[in-house]
Amino acid sequence: MTSTPSGRINPSAQNGFSNAALYDKHRPSFPAHSVSVLLDGVRVGDSPQATVVDLAAGTGKFTELLAARAEGYKIIAIEPHADMRKVLEDKHLQGVSVQDGLSTDMKSLKDESVDAVIAAQVGD
Repeated sequence: MTSTPSGRINPSAQNGFSNAALYDKHRPSFPAHSVSVLLDGVRVGDSPQATVVDLAAGTGKFTELLAARAEGYKIIAIEPHADMRKVLEDKHLQGVSVQDGLSTDMKSLKDESVDAVIAAQVGD
């Protein structure tokens, strides 16, 4: 597992999410209907084998729902927080590649190589 270089994550987030397993245990999932509406909105709702980036994937609450869908998505879960990323990696989700990264630095993705980029939960 790779570590996240210091200075990439707000210190409050770095410290606040340090117990990623506890976060994953208590953080509610997303309603299935909302997931379907979102996927339809980005035009991959019924697209078999679409490549979807789950940006700031955290411990994979949204990633799990994507991986469980019948479309068989290829999912690239990008998460900068090492502890959150480790919890997600340990789930060994089918069709999911977990990567360290930020929205401002996704050099591993070529232009027009994905069908959708989703940030399921954003805040201040």
